[in-house]
Amino acid sequence: MNCEVGEIIEALHAGANLPIDLTKIIESEGNIRLRPANYGSKFDDRIEYVPDRKIFILYHPASVSPRVRFSIAHELGHFYIPGHKRLLLAGKCHNSIVGYVSDKRLEREADEFAAHLLVPEAYLNTAIRRRTFLTLKDLLGMANELQVSATAMAIRYARATPEPCAVMLLRNGQQIFYVASDEMEYVGFQHRGRRDIPWNSASAEAAKNEGSGEVFEKEWDSDAWFSKRKAECKSWEEAFPLGHTGLVLTMLSNPSYNG
Repeated sequence: MNCEVGEIIEALHAGANLPIDLTKIIESEGNIRLRPANYGSKFDDRIEYVPDRKIFILYHPASVSPRVRFSIAHELGHFYIPGHKRLLLAGKCHNSIVGYVSDKRLEREADEFAAHLLVPEAYLNTAIRRRTFLTLKDLLGMANELQVSATAMAIRYARATPEPCAVMLLRNGQQIFYVASDEMEYVGFQHRGRRDIPWNSASAEAAKNEGSGEVFEKEWDSDAWFSKRKAECKSWEEAFPLGHTGLVLTMLSNPSYNG
């Protein structure tokens, strides 16, 4: 995230309480109108500019949930990120695909904006200092406290922690998103060349139990996830099915580093 966008988010956090009040942010702008409704199960959000009224309209599901909050924050990313806003003012708009499942640059940038907006840096750094290493169960509790999606919380943690860990988003037994902490990259796990998920992993078990609300855990040789070069390493795997979406959130960490 560049400095300009970081400064925008910092300004939005000034004097704010937790969880971040998105409605208050929107009302403070004065030119954004919310349009909640039942747009269908495949609709996330959409923001568009209406030139004759000089307003932006933000369409979003009427339900209240961490996922919907993340979707609204994602659309605010399109509003606040300068390059995105220029496109809106030029009449460009589309239905967004949120939650780190899109490969499009604009969508990923808006996801990053949403995650940073809903999980303030100060809050995250304080949690890390108190506990050093946080488990996926810890992160789910923090996500509930901030009313943010579990995926956003886990990815924010992986990018901030000094501990070696990696977070993945999985769908239909395939990895669709991977992010490693700096220390995880340092010890050689900067990316996964393979996208398939080990058949007897905790992640595979989580995929079979969608909607269970349970975190599945297992110790696993790193060569099952990465390559034979890492066969001597053991990873601790935690996996959580994200409702009935078919998605699984997985965190791998090295127990030799987190005790």
